[in-house]
Amino acid sequence: MFSKYIQDYRTVKIYLPKDYSEGEKYPTIYTLDGEWMFEPGFMTTKILSDCDVIPKSIVVGIFHKNRNEDLEINWETGEFVKGSSNFFSFLTKELVPKIDSIYSSSGFNVLIGHSNSATFSHKVLTQKVQPFNGVIALSQNLFGQQLQEYIEFTKTVNKPTFYFVASGKRDATPRLESGMKLDSEFKINKNSPINSLHIVYDADHNGIAAKGISNGIAHVFSDYKHYNDWDDNLIDSLIDKNIGPIDFIDQHSEKMKNIYGVNFKVNQDDLSLMSALTENTSDVEKLEEFEIEHFGKSSEFYAMYAQSYEYINDFEKALEYWSIHLEENSENISNFFYYRRPIELLNKKMKQSKRAIEFAVKWKKQAPEYSLFFNYYIATIALENNIKKKVGLDAIKEFIENYNKESGLYFEEAKEIERRLKQ
Repeated sequence: MFSKYIQDYRTVKIYLPKDYSEGEKYPTIYTLDGEWMFEPGFMTTKILSDCDVIPKSIVVGIFHKNRNEDLEINWETGEFVKGSSNFFSFLTKELVPKIDSIYSSSGFNVLIGHSNSATFSHKVLTQKVQPFNGVIALSQNLFGQQLQEYIEFTKTVNKPTFYFVASGKRDATPRLESGMKLDSEFKINKNSPINSLHIVYDADHNGIAAKGISNGIAHVFSDYKHYNDWDDNLIDSLIDKNIGPIDFIDQHSEKMKNIYGVNFKVNQDDLSLMSALTENTSDVEKLEEFEIEHFGKSSEFYAMYAQSYEYINDFEKALEYWSIHLEENSENISNFFYYRRPIELLNKKMKQSKRAIEFAVKWKKQAPEYSLFFNYYIATIALENNIKKKVGLDAIKEFIENYNKESGLYFEEAKEIERRLKQ
């Protein structure tokens, strides 16, 4: 690509994510020192996006003809010199707009630099007008007024900004000291709008790049996340704020759009959190509609929502969904769990023991492979509730006649149930 500012060409390589589509928007990660940073950059990006740690992203590698000329910062003042000033103009006024005009970029741009290009990247971050939302500086060295410039920058930044700094215990002392100075500023300015992180690795100069690039990319996308139902504190706080499942995911999706410019794609983990936020029938019904719209109906759809309706004490709806699940999957039920839950629902929660026995008798005929378990439950419910004792006695006798110790059920307990049902 020819630059009017440099008056020369620079080689640029571009990685597009799998299934790249003009209908989607993608953050763009720019790697300086493309000769050795482009490949680690796009490989790390691919791994992280394949695991949905970060959104799918475009990676642009910039190759230097004369690295020192492109990246040099004045040691005394910390300012760009002529060559680096021209390269800054090429990067921000030509390359980024060119990429934006050709590819479906989201407007969230990241700049990665190592060593001298990390020092250059830090300088770019603190400029009043520049297109980057995130900077990853791997072993930078701050010169002149660069630290003070950063302090002033933190007071004026007005867009979501992420800054990752990596240092090494076995790196040159001035580089490690620069990292520690920034680390102090990060800790002092915890309320800064800049999401900053400094990590010191047990690494030499080149090892910092190898170890830091993954953490750096993950950090600049640290607000991009999926949730699950293991975070009890989050669930409790959302419920306390009366934030329902659809409101939560709408707010989170809007946040991802505002920060990263991407259309957030909900996954099954997010659904589990949304399910944990349901508090009434209306919530569950809306979540059903949401799942059908985004995922369709899986083979476990009705079983999952049967449990959701149980959780909110809509027992008739839960029973209806357990029954639908059994009817639709009658030839593929692989565990007695799917029969046990509606039987226990009827017996324990709905207090309809007779109906529970009738349910078990019905499904015993349709799923004879689970007869041992059905018989045990029929007999137990009959005994506990003093109903249908003849049906219960017949069931426990059949259980004893066909007993299999691998079932996990207790033979002696069954004999005791038989004895008591005979009384």
